[in-house]
Amino acid sequence: MFYNIIPSSNHFLYLRHYYCYYFNLNIAYTYHQIPKRGCPMKPTIQFIFHLVTPLILGKTVGKLSTRSAPRQYKKLRQPPFAPPRKIFAPMWTFLYLTMGLSHALINRKGNRQASKLFKVHLMINYTWSFLFFRLRKRQLALVNSVMIWVTMYAVLTKFFKINRLSGIILLPYTLWTTFAAYLTLGSWYLNRAK
Repeated sequence: MFYNIIPSSNHFLYLRHYYCYYFNLNIAYTYHQIPKRGCPMKPTIQFIFHLVTPLILGKTVGKLSTRSAPRQYKKLRQPPFAPPRKIFAPMWTFLYLTMGLSHALINRKGNRQASKLFKVHLMINYTWSFLFFRLRKRQLALVNSVMIWVTMYAVLTKFFKINRLSGIILLPYTLWTTFAAYLTLGSWYLNRAK
């Protein structure tokens, strides 16, 4: 039973056990048999996992941090070329899927350094919504946008060296990241007195 194997100090190892159990039903793991660096995931399942993870996490973070976003977006003065609010949801769905696909291709190459860099970038990306909408710290969100762009450039460069197709798939996200940084800058500047 799962409640008998929950570790007292390492919840991540428990989650790995849970993951290994459900995605490798032909392998009977006990808690102490779990590999420290992951489990022998089936390639297809592994690919799908990396494909959808950015989207699932992105949607979750969005729901937690942007409940008041529609109201805020209407009240804020927007810079030129700011798109309608309704565009953001489908755009981010597309972008998160392209990010997941790009990372899934890199993961197949077994490059852990590139994979870790991508995950760091993803965490910085998710932070923006909390800063801008939840905490309303738009100046910090602007700094965060710069960090997103810098780490995105590092990820793009790394991915291109490992797998050219993976880098090409990230190009739409790179362009959007640049545009999003402009929107954040414009929104902060136009509403800095609020």
